[in-house]
Amino acid sequence: MSMLRQFFFLLLALPGLAAEKIEKFSFHPPPDMQRADLYAVKVAQPRGVLVLCPGYNGNGESLVRQPAWQEFAHQHKLGLVGLSFASDVALLTHGRGYYYASQGSGNLLLAGVRQIYGKDLPLLLYGFSGGAHFTSRFVEWKPTRVIAWCAYSAGWWDMPQKAEKNPPGIVACGDRDERYGASLMYFKQGRALGKPWLWVSVPKTGHSVSPPVEEFVRDYFEKILIRHDNSGLWVDIDRKNRVEDAERSNQPSVTAWLPDAGLLAKWSKIHEP
Repeated sequence: MSMLRQFFFLLLALPGLAAEKIEKFSFHPPPDMQRADLYAVKVAQPRGVLVLCPGYNGNGESLVRQPAWQEFAHQHKLGLVGLSFASDVALLTHGRGYYYASQGSGNLLLAGVRQIYGKDLPLLLYGFSGGAHFTSRFVEWKPTRVIAWCAYSAGWWDMPQKAEKNPPGIVACGDRDERYGASLMYFKQGRALGKPWLWVSVPKTGHSVSPPVEEFVRDYFEKILIRHDNSGLWVDIDRKNRVEDAERSNQPSVTAWLPDAGLLAKWSKIHEP
């Protein structure tokens, strides 16, 4: 951890000192939703918005309050938004509710971003569990609005579809999570379509958030934000080494994309096939 980052966290730990002002924005819930709130940090002239999506019917305010996410958003001139959406579980397991971005929750997020920041902006999305459900489906629904994304451990996934724009993303899951097989299959289906995705198999982890994975997600997003060309590299998800284009084309489902060679060692550290 850099000295600057340590100083930032130290400031946040001082009693009564808040890093950013967080505002709550409440909206009329669309059909099949019981709650439709956004918690946001406003910034002047943001280049995009980082959207944090908590687990099933969770409140994203707690994510927005985390110093690491606030520092990342501040450093990269991003707005910061946490979802607080809710739907009945019986609806969610039958293809309805806020997990399904095309049914209303996605438009609510886009309208909320427009209201909070005064214009349409590109998004970075990170979602865990229920948030991964929303994130993956939002990306499939509106890929042109997404810079990059991470969907961490959803219980079931929709089949990925071919698209002209395929924003880079991470599919992740703990290897002791019952959602592991479904998550890995979704990654492989996306790679079979040529999508520039990365797989992260989190060792000795059940259905829980992993701070090292979240740190890697921030590093991954940062590399996407500062890229000025189409560079990057392809890796083998089992051997964890770099592969050439020919091998990637022959076996797409066992290869993955990294936006920068500097991430290879970091990915290898948190990923255990």
